[in-house]
Amino acid sequence: MSYWVEVETAVGAALSNTGDILLVSPFGFDTLFDFTVTINTKRPKPQDFNDRIVTKQWLEIWPRLVVNA
Repeated sequence: MSYWVEVETAVGAALSNTGDILLVSPFGFDTLFDFTVTINTKRPKPQDFNDRIVTKQWLEIWPRLVVNA
């Protein structure tokens, strides 16, 4: 996940032995709810980043989304 295109989408979930849901993110969760999407500096591929924004129609779905490229 640390090499995914965007920081905010690098989130994983797993079920613990006790049935709890565990959330993990190599970048933490601070920006997850800031209504931003940030290019991953470990994988600085601006074309891939922009293509995903367009293909997934993020700016049409969330017009106030702030893109940090």
